[in-house]
Amino acid sequence: MSASMGIYLAAVSLCAVFSLLLRRFGTYKRQKSLPLPPGPKPWPLIGNVRDIPTIYPWKTYAEWGKQYGDIVHLRLFGQHMIVLNSWTDVSNLLEKRSANYSDRIHLEMLTLIGWDFSFGVMSYGPKWRKHRRAFHEHFNQTAVHAYRSQYLESRHKLLKLLHGKPEDSTRWIRHASGALIVSVVYGIELSDQDDEYVTLAEHAITGFANAANPGAFWVDFFPILKYVPPWVPGAGFQQKAAAWKRSTILMREIGWNNMVRDTPLPPVAALLAEKASRSEGDLRIEAEQTAMNVCGLAYAAGVDTVVSTLRTFVLAMAMYPTIQRKAQDELDSVIGCERLPDIQDQNALPYINAVLKESLRWQPVVPITQAHVTSAEDEYKGYRIPKGSVMLQNTWAILHDPVEYPDPEQFRPERFLKDGKLDPDRRDPAIVAFGSGRRICPGRHFSDLWLFISIASILHVFEICPTQDENGNPIELAPHMVPGFISHPAEFSCTIRPRSQAATALVLN
Repeated sequence: MSASMGIYLAAVSLCAVFSLLLRRFGTYKRQKSLPLPPGPKPWPLIGNVRDIPTIYPWKTYAEWGKQYGDIVHLRLFGQHMIVLNSWTDVSNLLEKRSANYSDRIHLEMLTLIGWDFSFGVMSYGPKWRKHRRAFHEHFNQTAVHAYRSQYLESRHKLLKLLHGKPEDSTRWIRHASGALIVSVVYGIELSDQDDEYVTLAEHAITGFANAANPGAFWVDFFPILKYVPPWVPGAGFQQKAAAWKRSTILMREIGWNNMVRDTPLPPVAALLAEKASRSEGDLRIEAEQTAMNVCGLAYAAGVDTVVSTLRTFVLAMAMYPTIQRKAQDELDSVIGCERLPDIQDQNALPYINAVLKESLRWQPVVPITQAHVTSAEDEYKGYRIPKGSVMLQNTWAILHDPVEYPDPEQFRPERFLKDGKLDPDRRDPAIVAFGSGRRICPGRHFSDLWLFISIASILHVFEICPTQDENGNPIELAPHMVPGFISHPAEFSCTIRPRSQAATALVLN
């Protein structure tokens, strides 16, 4: 190559680099000049801290969406927070631009209570990918069908417990759901009265649910507060953190230390431990920690969220007897009276699937999904999305959109059906309820099968109706939900009884 040719190529390369820098500078300058999305006027210094409600914030955000538009901007001190109230915006940003919208906000309280082990709160990067990959290997859409025997065993446990003492339905739903996940993850079989594992996970999840709300604790804004001793007035969060941390550590360790290895179907923990043992030195230590973290998260996540959905389902059946009867008619026609539903029956039961979907939509377990964070400055619909913005998906607002779901406050499974089959044109609420983008819940397939087999089996053998007052009149029920990161129905009373002698035989035999 001649010297003149070399100089020419160098000049061309320099011009290309300079042109690229100019374009990027122009984009940066244009983005900086764009307005932020609209929202309530912030106060000096503190921003919108005083505007954010402490209970049912998803309903307030939905109302703001009507006032300001589907994209609402808030400022908490110096932190930008953007609420997305429509699926279109969630899909366009968290799904289609997921490379820029998959990070997590660091919440100091989550670290204080020991939940930094969870890849659900980890920053987007190699460590997160390693954990996610290990989880996905054992809980993907195909893998979960390997746990059919555990599903059916836990289902039968649930039915027997409901038959024996139906007034404790919430406890039995929680126990059976916990028994399933403990069996699959650790190979541990829980007795009917053994609630230790479930109670432990519940307490740890309670801590997570409290700490996962951005701004719930002042220590998230002022991390230096973590050094304040718990006896100092106003430092009550330290006492809460210590109690929740004890439960979180125990939850993560107790199952792992007691895993059963010599079973016909090895539990997830044993498989991950065996795989980790093939490594050496620091790599082995890292692999074992990853395995322990993955199992701890599966154990915790498998207890509380499905319990809330199943309790919502029971409430809905007590409130809507006509819908219950339609579901039972389908079960009687397809399954008959000589056996219980099986996982393989799912595609043949469109109305049961519609009931499941409506249970997810009607009262979503996580009304506002865990916050995403932007990795870089962005532009959307003429608005500036600053780097480091906290992005909140208002799942409740999306699943109560009257355009997509007419009469959203009503429990109406028929909205998902067309000509007796599931309507492919109706948005599946599971797409929304389990999060979005690269942070979508990796345990959704496991939960879906348990919800299906539980709902189908309960309806096949039991009748659910409101309890009666002293005059024999049914006590009116309503969907009163306990607010929080994880929302669930407030305590309610209903009657659960076998539909027939044949149904009782199915339960007891």
